[in-house]
Amino acid sequence: MISIIIPAKNEAKNIYKNLSHLQELRKRNICEIILVDGDSTDNTTEIANNLVDHILKTKSGRAIQQNIGASIAKGNILLFLHADTYITTKQLLSIKKDKIWGFFKVKFNNNKIKYKILSFFINLRSKLYNYGTGDQVIYVERNIFNKIKGFPNLMIMEDIAICRILNKISAPSIINSHAVTSSRRWDDYGFLRTILKMRTLRFLYHIGIETHILKRFYK
Repeated sequence: MISIIIPAKNEAKNIYKNLSHLQELRKRNICEIILVDGDSTDNTTEIANNLVDHILKTKSGRAIQQNIGASIAKGNILLFLHADTYITTKQLLSIKKDKIWGFFKVKFNNNKIKYKILSFFINLRSKLYNYGTGDQVIYVERNIFNKIKGFPNLMIMEDIAICRILNKISAPSIINSHAVTSSRRWDDYGFLRTILKMRTLRFLYHIGIETHILKRFYK
């Protein structure tokens, strides 16, 4: 079984679309879906109620939310799916059981050429450095996840941090199909501005700046 763990906050607009098509797999016990809500002020949990197996509530923070979801998961594979990211049932079934962890390629739900270029470079970076972002739907065997004690307790950059740890155990499986993620961050805050901000935050993280400081500049 695959346990799909979804950290969410105020995702009422996305949650139905991104979960409704997975219901057949739930009925066949191929997957379970665990939603971990982080202080939503909209009706995310009400919409998701009949689409998931468990709803947990905690304070906001993807590392905390995902670790709490993993703590009750029954599946031998844990898959961490952002609430604004979409994967198909075929993609879910394509996960390679002989690899202990991995992630998908990514593309955006916006067909403008600038987003195609951005996704190309994100995927190239993943191939060169063997790490994925949360938008690329990271998955890992549950026993390995427990062995490394889950996501490091960081305010942001938890996806990069866990990939660093997992790379010390083995290289990832990078699945040759694309998860589709929302372009809303780039649309809302400006395309070039967001790229510059994210690159700056990653650089500061890599040189050792604490994530609770970086969080102040991350939206």
